[in-house]
Amino acid sequence: MKQIRIVILGDWGSYLSYFLMGSMEGAIRNEVWCRPVDLFQSINKIRKQIMWFKPDIIVTHCIFAKRFEEIGVLDLLSEFKEKGIKIFYHMGDARSVPRYPNDISKYIDFCLINHGLTKEFSKIWKVPCYQWPYMSLYQRSFGNENKDFKYDVIFTGRLNKGHLHHGFRTDFIEKLQERIKVKVFPNEKYGNTRFETAEVAVSANAVLGVQMGLDIPMYIDVRPFQYIGAGALYFHDRCDVMRAFFQPGYHYVEYERGEVKDFLDKYNYYVKKYPKKGKRIREQGFQFCQTFHSTKERVGFILDVFQNSKVKNLIYLKDLPV
Repeated sequence: MKQIRIVILGDWGSYLSYFLMGSMEGAIRNEVWCRPVDLFQSINKIRKQIMWFKPDIIVTHCIFAKRFEEIGVLDLLSEFKEKGIKIFYHMGDARSVPRYPNDISKYIDFCLINHGLTKEFSKIWKVPCYQWPYMSLYQRSFGNENKDFKYDVIFTGRLNKGHLHHGFRTDFIEKLQERIKVKVFPNEKYGNTRFETAEVAVSANAVLGVQMGLDIPMYIDVRPFQYIGAGALYFHDRCDVMRAFFQPGYHYVEYERGEVKDFLDKYNYYVKKYPKKGKRIREQGFQFCQTFHSTKERVGFILDVFQNSKVKNLIYLKDLPV
């Protein structure tokens, strides 16, 4: 059996994203050879590093920007595509129309998008598109508590009043902070807490999620997989996409969107009145994500597409045991 090789082409030098980290971990857990290649270097260096490694698959993101077109990244991908290397492009944005709304079939074989508009995007890009949500980084067990994250509620992410996606959650968090201690990260000490996820999840009484992109069918951001998969007691407002992936009251706590009172009622129930029930939700969510929404599962999906296996376009809760 041939040893499959994957190159992950992205901004490795200055921004280790959840996508890059998860894709590399998932490749290794699927027992394929993996090489990161940095996008922010000369085109000759990119070409040499990829040609030396001789990959079967290139997984990439963020390439449809003017800077990369100017230095020849797209032409390079076209060159590799002609050699038979399969190119997978990931887009995680909550967008009804892609940033680059053109035929990309010259450069890309398959697209992995983080919502349900797969048919619409396939028509625009002229390549097959699959819904490919974010993933849970591997943990064998819960992490260790850290006193710096011992808060009633933690939210990780940007706040910006009036912003298209961030405005609603900013207003809701401000109202919630009038009634309960909500700590928002990043802060000056930690910056982005992406790789303190395990500690945040178990130290905070609750981790908050607020749905964005309600106009984008089946869009779901990284937080549910990130925190449920690390053992958090994760609170998310009611929405169809969460219920497609998870079971409320079993994997996470659901509250009514924008309703501070309902959030506090659920918080008091699972954290103060019946903490054993809250602990059970943590454990059930953790096991569920580590089994069905892991980095191994997500990269395994890429391998299935590469090997022309039958693939499911979306992993639904109803298809899985609880």
